[in-house]
Amino acid sequence: MKNCFKFLRLALPCILTLFAAITYAQVKPKRFLLKGVISGTEDGTKVMLFDIEGQRVIDSANTVNGAFVLQGQVERPTACWIRCKNEYATIQVENTFMTFTSPLKEMKLNFSAQGGKEQSLQNELDNLQRGYERIYTYAYDSLNNKLYRDTVQKARLVKEFNKAQDTYMNIYVAFGQKHINSYLGLGIVYRNRQRIPKDSLAMLYSSLPPALKGTNDARALQTYLTKKLAGKGQPFIDFEVRTIEGQPFRLSDLKGKYIYLAFGSFSCGPCRMENREIAKQYNNLSKHVAIVNFSLDINQKEWKAAAKLDKIIWYNVSDMAGMAGKVKTLYNVQAMPTSFLIDPNGVIIERFDGYSDENITKIAGIVSKVK
Repeated sequence: MKNCFKFLRLALPCILTLFAAITYAQVKPKRFLLKGVISGTEDGTKVMLFDIEGQRVIDSANTVNGAFVLQGQVERPTACWIRCKNEYATIQVENTFMTFTSPLKEMKLNFSAQGGKEQSLQNELDNLQRGYERIYTYAYDSLNNKLYRDTVQKARLVKEFNKAQDTYMNIYVAFGQKHINSYLGLGIVYRNRQRIPKDSLAMLYSSLPPALKGTNDARALQTYLTKKLAGKGQPFIDFEVRTIEGQPFRLSDLKGKYIYLAFGSFSCGPCRMENREIAKQYNNLSKHVAIVNFSLDINQKEWKAAAKLDKIIWYNVSDMAGMAGKVKTLYNVQAMPTSFLIDPNGVIIERFDGYSDENITKIAGIVSKVK
């Protein structure tokens, strides 16, 4: 009997250690492993996996005979870019085994990716869209590089571009509605909510599975459906956020003067163009209008670097909530840049979707009449 107890005393620590190891193996977080090949690359070419919404590099590797391996962990299925030189492709990363193959040239049109339910949906969507994407991409390149003989051919290219892009977007939105019970579908619906009637949106939201209703996109969609949104002719919606220096900022503190409120991001080319145009005219504009840049970035390092390059010395604020933030949703911002001119009484008198030099000229003309 003593020997039995002695055996148990010796065996018990081993049993507990084994139990702990088994338990750890069961709860150990899953990770993704992505094996890829990009033909046409030299050895040592850098490949990056970039979280689009999170604005961060998840992992990077150098190619050997075109091959590379990326690995890591995502909290949920995540839309990412695979970047290599000046080329990229959009994939849906999940914590599972994935593969990627593509030539380097025109990667976004020619890649193949496998692994995970969300990527399977992305592949289905790509198959529906890719023909139209090729048409409008080539038409855009021809127009941008002036590869046309005369005005007749130019007009034909413009028509091809518009028709193909419209069809591409119609397929995109319809796919999102059909697959609303996926991360991919929900993201499409939220980003294109203005194209969908609100009664249809309400039905789509109500059909979401519980796991998706807790996501940022779902919460933003609920805000869009249930809250009063900012619009031309309506009072501005107040908000409290922080400046790029970390100081508290409240929009209503500027009431009593004209306010130009612009939503943008460091990754948005037209937004950066607008920043630089404002910087040129700031001395004159600032006499009559308070300018507020509302950043949709969550990567502070990149946000600060862009602000420095663009010479932003006016109010530069963010709620650090990204593309599905409450303030962005309440102001019904879908594309970037989107801007608002607010009069001294706090009423929105202009809304600008997209950027044009004429926007700044129009603002200057309005506010310069203030005595």
